Amino acid sequence: MITSHASALTFQDAIEIISKHESVQSLIEKRNMTLQIGENRSSWNDPLLKVSAKNFPIESFSYDQTPMTGIEFGVSQQIPLTAKYKKIREAYLQFSESVEYQAKDLQRQLTKNMWEILIENKNIKEEIGIIDENIHWITNIVQVSERLYANGTISQQALLDLKIRQSELEALLNNKKIEAKQQIDILEYLLGVETASIQMESIPWHILEQVDENPLDTKERFYELERDAKKLSWDASKRDKIPDINVGLSYTLRSDIDQNGDFVSAMIGLPLSLYGKKSSAIKQALYDKNIAELNLLDYKKHKDSELRQQKHEMEKISFELSVLNERTIEFAKNSREITSKSYSLGKSTYIELLQSELKLQELLLQRSVLEANLRDTKVAYKFLRGEKLHE
Repeated sequence: MITSHASALTFQDAIEIISKHESVQSLIEKRNMTLQIGENRSSWNDPLLKVSAKNFPIESFSYDQTPMTGIEFGVSQQIPLTAKYKKIREAYLQFSESVEYQAKDLQRQLTKNMWEILIENKNIKEEIGIIDENIHWITNIVQVSERLYANGTISQQALLDLKIRQSELEALLNNKKIEAKQQIDILEYLLGVETASIQMESIPWHILEQVDENPLDTKERFYELERDAKKLSWDASKRDKIPDINVGLSYTLRSDIDQNGDFVSAMIGLPLSLYGKKSSAIKQALYDKNIAELNLLDYKKHKDSELRQQKHEMEKISFELSVLNERTIEFAKNSREITSKSYSLGKSTYIELLQSELKLQELLLQRSVLEANLRDTKVAYKFLRGEKLHE
């Protein structure tokens, strides 16, 4: 999956594909929808145009039967007495921006997932190299053992045990190659590209060692904007306690028999909040604001705890790797080399030989796993801090 083939994607190509991932685009559409909802809910209600026929006698619907008969044309408009619609507009602007940061955070999460895949594949590639080297080593040992068996120095059981170990390594190597193919399936979903592969030389591993001095935690910013939006919604609901007034003007066109002419009327209406619905809405908005504030506080506490844990984990893994690299692996290599020479001279048993080979392989695989864990922890640490995961 990690390849140096020229036709493979570069790391930056993969980042561009992730930015257009369906789940990210879905949130961008949600942001646009939220903006539109805000536009609708922060606008005044449409004016009401009314046309009515007034006081037509039942016996005859003739226009000139009575001086009170007429056609009334009216228009009315609800007018807010507070700036609640402005607050609603501001709230939805904040909501839409919070969704935008939610999309950015999802894009960072998908980038983190890609890093985890690349790290796992690097680990698998290293393990394949270790197993392949072991196969080469034990193949040579089997050839030596066949000569020793022909000379009567070792038993047939010893030769068979070495050949069994050789076949086990070949099976293990095949399993690792299949694991690498399985990672391709995961990457294909992430990038939406069949037989996806990343050019090895394009992967910016150095980013994992850099420290971003100006991190931007998109998830924390999402929680902050959501809190601010709900504060504004609460403020708007409090202002809604003062109802809109309804102002109307009407003109009544009357028949010719009435010498007083047409009528003009004006109206002002004010709704009465008798059932406590607005007070209930204010309480609901307050609870919603409190939930958003608690969510932000909880996230910050959890984030600080996670960062400390990850920092300690990196220190622990780094120490284990230093011990393995500086002492343990070198001792195991020397032990296998000495045991191999001694075995070829007939002075060591095949059991001692297999033990030395198994121990070295175990340590080399352990180092590869620790290096992968260290890279994973660095990616998680950078992601949680809000650092950049690509150039």
